[in-house]
Amino acid sequence: MRRRLLIKLTAVAAAVPALPGCLWRDGEAQAAQPGFSIGTNLSGMEWPQPGIRRGNSTLPNLHFTVPRRADIAWLAAQGFRKNRLPVLWELLQPVLHDSRPDAAARALVGEPGEFHPLYARLITDVLDAHATVGATCLIDLHNYGRYRDFRYRADGSVPGLRKGLTPLHRAFTEDPQGIVERIFSLAPGATLTQAHFADFWTRAARHWKGHEGLAGFGLMNEPHDLPRPGGTEPSEGGGEDLAIWPAYARAGIAAIREVDTGTPIYVGGNEWSSAMSLAGRNPGFPLPGERLVYEVHLYLDAASNGHAFDYDTERRKGFSAGLGGRAIDADTGARRLALASEWALERKLGLALTEIGMPVDDPRWQQMFQRTLERAAHDGVEVYSWMGGNHWPIRNYPIHHVPGWYQDRTLEPAVAGPMQQAARIARATLYDEGPGWAEGGRAVEITLQARGWLREPLAVTVDASSGKLSHTRLTLPAGANPSTSYRFTPEPGKVATLAYAEVKGVAVPPPRKVYALADPVAHAARDLAEAAHAILARYGASHWEMARAWTDYVGGAPAGDGQPVRAVADSGYGSSTANAMEMLCFINSDNPATGAIRPPLLRLVNGRKALDTSPPGAWGLWCKKRAPMPGVQPNPRNRVPYDLEGEHFALAAIRVPEADAGGVVFQASRAEARQTSELVLEGGRPQARWTDGGGRQVVLRAPDRLAPGTPAVLTLTSAPGAQSLRVDARVVARGEARFAPAVFDQLLIGWGFVDHYPRDSLRGQVFAVVAGKGRPGEAELAVLEQYLRSLAG
Repeated sequence: MRRRLLIKLTAVAAAVPALPGCLWRDGEAQAAQPGFSIGTNLSGMEWPQPGIRRGNSTLPNLHFTVPRRADIAWLAAQGFRKNRLPVLWELLQPVLHDSRPDAAARALVGEPGEFHPLYARLITDVLDAHATVGATCLIDLHNYGRYRDFRYRADGSVPGLRKGLTPLHRAFTEDPQGIVERIFSLAPGATLTQAHFADFWTRAARHWKGHEGLAGFGLMNEPHDLPRPGGTEPSEGGGEDLAIWPAYARAGIAAIREVDTGTPIYVGGNEWSSAMSLAGRNPGFPLPGERLVYEVHLYLDAASNGHAFDYDTERRKGFSAGLGGRAIDADTGARRLALASEWALERKLGLALTEIGMPVDDPRWQQMFQRTLERAAHDGVEVYSWMGGNHWPIRNYPIHHVPGWYQDRTLEPAVAGPMQQAARIARATLYDEGPGWAEGGRAVEITLQARGWLREPLAVTVDASSGKLSHTRLTLPAGANPSTSYRFTPEPGKVATLAYAEVKGVAVPPPRKVYALADPVAHAARDLAEAAHAILARYGASHWEMARAWTDYVGGAPAGDGQPVRAVADSGYGSSTANAMEMLCFINSDNPATGAIRPPLLRLVNGRKALDTSPPGAWGLWCKKRAPMPGVQPNPRNRVPYDLEGEHFALAAIRVPEADAGGVVFQASRAEARQTSELVLEGGRPQARWTDGGGRQVVLRAPDRLAPGTPAVLTLTSAPGAQSLRVDARVVARGEARFAPAVFDQLLIGWGFVDHYPRDSLRGQVFAVVAGKGRPGEAELAVLEQYLRSLAG
């Protein structure tokens, strides 16, 4: 994730205009002014930026991901019909127009000025997907006024230039002298000139002019720290020549208008396109030209940099970027936007808030976000949330706009509700959450929540098969993402089912069970499935059963034999709307030219549904979470329930077709580090493996291979000083390790992903997986193992 400098712009704190909170009450939706629209940033295609030219970090679906057609169609159906696509200059135009590479370099990198055929095609694919559903998309050049280039010698060669690892990888150099960092400058000797910028936009305008899915051209994302007057190097720490960017913007506008006189052009500003800087830090603004829209960015944290997500920590900082020495409050975002929107309104200019995010772990962020949106609607400002898209690091990032999967249906992202409210798009889906274990008949609290916007209060009726409800008629208040709670007291020794009556036009949650069994193990003789789920409820454990696999997490259907699997919900008790333990596959396989990476398939094996990750290129399923970040997000709700050093367990029912099958069955790990707790096969033999952050590994090995074609249940348990590996309910290996603290931020089925790269997919099928925090007893594990074995036939 890119990083911004902390911007403490206190000089502009005076004369902040009146705020929408003074005009209407929170939660009320007012008619928006012309110009207001809602969309998201379809992030993913710009992600190779940190490693471009320096290594093999340019593979589609691994280092960058193109937004999928299905996600774009889903967004449009939710009302997000005008989006923004960040793209990377170096990937689209690998060689600047006036570079002179030799024949060898041209063969590996490209011809001067020409667009990369596949990357350009992928941008067109995104525009096509928008046009198909009547939506549009901005092309945003996401380069910050910079361009990382190869250093061409006088003879046109590049020091250390190497061919990419595969045909889809871009060429790179391992020689530090083979890279040059170009930057905008007005000084003699500028390395990234107005001619370079104009050439790029001339070609882009020619390429996409008139496309039905094109909403506009975004000239440059967040110019910042450009050189000081007379300089050609970045001016970290201040003093940049503020005239540089307006001069380049004029050159880009002129280049586009030579080709395309009608498509809107989006013009950001100096200092990261900050909303607080637009009016006073861009000499010559507004620029001459027609159909120009000025774009600004703001976030809700103290520094407005989009990289801090704990509300109380941000308030304690005691300042608010752009507003001076005052702590953030409910009006911070609206005040920041007003500094730009009042400037634009006075001059009758279009304005777009092309980046803003809503952290999700505290309701006070939603209040701030709603007031900012109210200001935007009142002033006719376009709004684009940060960030949607399909690239894996985006999943469950603390500010995101990606759909999830919960209770066998699409989980609307929380950011969508306030945006739909501001746009007066009345639609919502209902979910519920709460514990499933009620030992001794104690009362449990269940929360009913709507994701989206309710125009009016909504009455919902709930009924219980036994036990006592505190309320049978629930009322969700009008507004964005409303919720209400009720208490349920079960009869001791019973299994109760809570069910919601149908509500016209709104999907209600599925029935939920609450277990008050005195002895779940003893209950297994009467009902194995009920006993197993009672144990899952006791430990708050997750359960992923491939019989509940869907073809997609948006617009999908229950998967049949041979169909792709992209979504499996947690049918256990480890999930909530804030922390859905969803198993997804979000890679983009729309265009075969992006490579062989594919979603797994569903197979019917002896009449039972199983996940098959053995086809070439198949990845498994991914539950991406967050790790605590001190001072940034110390206690994320959206996280893996256990860490390496704590008590945890995992079980998987699998089948392998060959005696020497290998690959990862189930993994808890850290995507960008080394720590793991996993079940794997190596040469057909099961293993339980734990790896700490320093690379120290503990391995428990089964002595025998699995029998080909016969289902087996593998079990891993771990506690400080005690680990075990079980195969078909029999302990085959034990350990006594104690692990240093190490957090996980993901769970995976049928494959692994460690230190930024995938691990081997399982050459076999997975019927079901269970994982949770705690230390079940031998009898409880035996019930779970028997139950999983029954799912595999």
